[in-house]
Amino acid sequence: MEGEFMRGRPKLSDSRDNQYRVRLNDEESRKLNYVSETTGKPKSEVFRYALIDYYNKVRLNEANNANSEDVWEIGGISLKRVVNCPHCNTLLRVDLENRCNITTNDGQMGPETLYEFELEDTCDYCGGHFLMTGYISEYPAGALNHEDIVVLPTQERGEGL
Repeated sequence: MEGEFMRGRPKLSDSRDNQYRVRLNDEESRKLNYVSETTGKPKSEVFRYALIDYYNKVRLNEANNANSEDVWEIGGISLKRVVNCPHCNTLLRVDLENRCNITTNDGQMGPETLYEFELEDTCDYCGGHFLMTGYISEYPAGALNHEDIVVLPTQERGEGL
């Protein structure tokens, strides 16, 4: 028995020995912290869930491209977003579904869809007007590739509730 001591926990068959360092800008770090705190999940688990989701979408696109006779409907990404009013910081729900200029380009995994928008809206709470501009890129189909959304005040805040 001497010399047969095990030190530490036994190694798991699916241990996480691989590491990957991710550099985030301030906005990405804020989003990761928010998701982690809101869901109660560790940041590493948030990354793993996002990886699984993206992996499954890439694989589905790959299978659809390989078997064009039996294509599974992928569906698009949601164009519903929550932004903050630039006047009173209230959370505002914005549905960009019918408010975008849509363009597509062919990519290696099917079409890349770009949803571009520039719209003026009014905060339901304070009456402040704002301009929302930007784009949302979907690639491959069903997967968020990138987005850039800017919300700016366009005039003085109106009288609110």
